[in-house]
Amino acid sequence: MRLVAQIPHPHLRMVVHEYNGKYIVEIEGGRCKQGFKFDKELYDLPAVQDWIIANAEQMIEQMHKMHEWLGTIKPKE
Repeated sequence: MRLVAQIPHPHLRMVVHEYNGKYIVEIEGGRCKQGFKFDKELYDLPAVQDWIIANAEQMIEQMHKMHEWLGTIKPKE
């Protein structure tokens, strides 16, 4: 897997890898990571980067929901 882009963001780690004919997008915030796959035959790298930037706020909201959900697990006693 080859790193092809990093999108700067103050709260999230957003990277794009190229692997096996796909762009693999990873969005990471705190203890949560979300991944997306885009077929290189259908999308070019600038379009994928634009999609990430356009949806960054929704991704932050999703990360907050995921952190709340993680808070429901009971720790080891």
